[in-house]
Amino acid sequence: MSTDPLSILFGSPARVKLLRFFLFNPSREFTFDEISRRAKLVRRTARTELTALEKAEVIKKKQVYSELPGRSKKSRVMAYTLNKKSPELQALQTFMFETAPIDDKTLLKHLRKAGPLDFVCATGVFIRDFEQRLDVLIAMKKLPTTKVENAIRSLEAELGMEIRFAAFTSEDLMYRVGMYDKLTRDVFDYPHKILVDKIGVRDELHR
Repeated sequence: MSTDPLSILFGSPARVKLLRFFLFNPSREFTFDEISRRAKLVRRTARTELTALEKAEVIKKKQVYSELPGRSKKSRVMAYTLNKKSPELQALQTFMFETAPIDDKTLLKHLRKAGPLDFVCATGVFIRDFEQRLDVLIAMKKLPTTKVENAIRSLEAELGMEIRFAAFTSEDLMYRVGMYDKLTRDVFDYPHKILVDKIGVRDELHR
């Protein structure tokens, strides 16, 4: 008698955290150490939950080459990645997105902990595009790097997922937009939401 994969999935908060981790990073591979560290799970819990997700055919193992501490050459190690052939994949992504507090209000609440914001653009997971290079683009007059990183970490802890972000001084961002550099093209040439714009990025984009 086969086990229904969905009956395995939602057994614990740690499993939900790992589900979001893989579903929102669908094209990436992670070693066991990376998973336990990024998901902030003790190793025994991480191993138990990964085994359950593998049994449910949501993730799969594969051999990858990775740089290991103390070694000059890359070594072949076992990694985990999302199983894109899983029949439940699309439904799971939709469900996990809908049940995570991924919204503009939550994003801005955390980012404002870093100080006054001149520009915020949401993309990637915030618009359900899990293949985007970034999730958030931020600009501030003076960039308090540590405070921005701490704000992002607190957001990650609430969402249970990794947030890919780029932060610049307002002057630097306007220069990049004017020069149409690759990073800004990767954001503004694709679907995105501008949540804060006190420096005229919209106007510059439409010139």
